[in-house]
Amino acid sequence: MNKKISTTLLSCLMFALAFAATNKNPMNIKITVKGLEGSNMILANYYGDKQYVKDTINFDKKGTIVLKADTTLPGGVYLAVFPALGNRYFEFIISESTFSIETDTNDLTGHVKVTGSVENGLFYDDMKFLGKMKVTSDSLGKLYKEAKDPKDKEKFREQLVKIDQDVKAERNGVMTKYPTLFYAKLLKAMKDIDVPDAPRNEKGAMIDSSFQWRFYKTHYWDNVDLMDERLLRCPVFHNKMKTFFNQTIVQVPDSIIEGGEELLAKTDKKNDIYRYILTYVFNEMANSKIMGFDAAYAYFGKKYFCNQDLTPWIDTAKRFKICDRATRLEPVLVGKKAQRLILPTDSTEMQWRSLQDVKAKYTILAFWDPDCGHCKKEIPVLVEAYHNLKKKGVSVEGYSPAIMEIENYKDWIEFIKNNNLDWINVADPKRHSNFRFEWDLQSTPQIYILDENKVIKARRIGADQVEDYILHLEDHTYKGKLSNKVREGDEDTQEGTEK
Repeated sequence: MNKKISTTLLSCLMFALAFAATNKNPMNIKITVKGLEGSNMILANYYGDKQYVKDTINFDKKGTIVLKADTTLPGGVYLAVFPALGNRYFEFIISESTFSIETDTNDLTGHVKVTGSVENGLFYDDMKFLGKMKVTSDSLGKLYKEAKDPKDKEKFREQLVKIDQDVKAERNGVMTKYPTLFYAKLLKAMKDIDVPDAPRNEKGAMIDSSFQWRFYKTHYWDNVDLMDERLLRCPVFHNKMKTFFNQTIVQVPDSIIEGGEELLAKTDKKNDIYRYILTYVFNEMANSKIMGFDAAYAYFGKKYFCNQDLTPWIDTAKRFKICDRATRLEPVLVGKKAQRLILPTDSTEMQWRSLQDVKAKYTILAFWDPDCGHCKKEIPVLVEAYHNLKKKGVSVEGYSPAIMEIENYKDWIEFIKNNNLDWINVADPKRHSNFRFEWDLQSTPQIYILDENKVIKARRIGADQVEDYILHLEDHTYKGKLSNKVREGDEDTQEGTEK
């Protein structure tokens, strides 16, 4: 089977190998491809979910390339990519220092011959075995699909099950015989967790409906050697980690924090796997558009990225940006009690209104700018939702600080009048308050929903979500058009970091 690789992926800059441990033995790896005499090869490696270019080397007149160095490249799965063949490639493992691989352009992977490498010998024996099994499986699968007689169907199903068992047995044999080899660890990392049946009582009823999920989550990483950095340089680890955080863990900030901490505790903090996991979770939370997930961003930012001992690879400037971002986010997260906010109701500053003094079961807190085009569209929608809630008998009040300069004062007054903003309108055009910073106002409008104790129940939501969200708080069975995503087009960003 011949494979192709995207030139876009190959154009990525190499960064990961600078942090990886190398085999101190001299490297002497010979690769021969008949039919590519005088051509060139791109050497690349997996790292996480991408492939990175390591070098470009020319074949000699015999179609041979020799990779020689004082130390061997970091272990993992590498790719020999051939531009002359439209970027077709074959994979091989670097774990040993000296070996040779020979093939030809007719079938790059199918004709591979390995000398001097137990790892690659097992790798290609497994590939050839799987290839044969797949041919048989595809044929039986077609017969099973076309079969009309239930007995025939059952016969073909049993044969397909037998093939699956044979594949597992073959791979289990490799893992048992060669437990310390990288390829055995790679196979083990791919292996599914065997989940036992949930316990039942005397009458056969399930005692704990969440037993199997909890068992699977608890043992998810049992088959992965989190101390072996070579697993980062293969196409398995990243996908396994992504599935863990996106599908295995309950998608709420507290569960993501707990799952991240449990996983990081299994690693060595001097190991690149630790760095990769932490960076992945942090960046996922930084880029998340799910309301409330910024709590996990703030948590990992404050605990790990503000601490040089836990993230020594972060430079001073980046660390300052992350810490500043996480610190500013903390007071305005969902679940936090709203900060003190007292602002004047007009330019005379004769009357001031406090957010904390608003008496209502729910407070809609809306920061906006009379000079903001998007605000001019969103605020009328929000005030309509406010009026609708009032009509439905919901105890709700609006507290609406305007972000503006004194020259926009007349525009503010006119907009309030024209759009019937009959809630509490406040502004600070003379900048007596630092609320723009304290409430982390990167863009407008910014809408919050607070409960009667002024605890933040929602933030960064669209005006069209407010009515349904408050009705859901009133009655959890009410769904409406409820969404857990932040406002579409929200320009607020969190400071991420490089892997």
